[in-house]
Amino acid sequence: MPQFIECTSLSISYDNLGLATVNYTLVSDSPNIVPYLTIETDSVTFTGYVTNMTMQTIPNTDWYEAQITLITTAA
Repeated sequence: MPQFIECTSLSISYDNLGLATVNYTLVSDSPNIVPYLTIETDSVTFTGYVTNMTMQTIPNTDWYEAQITLITTAA
C-alpha cells in the first residue's frame, strides 16, 4: 500500500502559545489511509494528533487522497 504526502500541500502555522497546526494531503492507492502523526521538515520535527481528516477518491483514477490536519508541538 504505497502512500505519500503531496509536497505542495504541506502547510504549517503557529499560534501564540507555540502550538503548530500542520495541514497536508496524503495520497494512497488504498482507502485504508493511515495518517502520519510525525512530520519532519529540514530541521524541525512536528509530532501531534489528528484533529480533522477528510478522504475522497481522485477523479478518473483508482487512487485516494486525504486532507489531514494535525495539532502538534515542534521539537
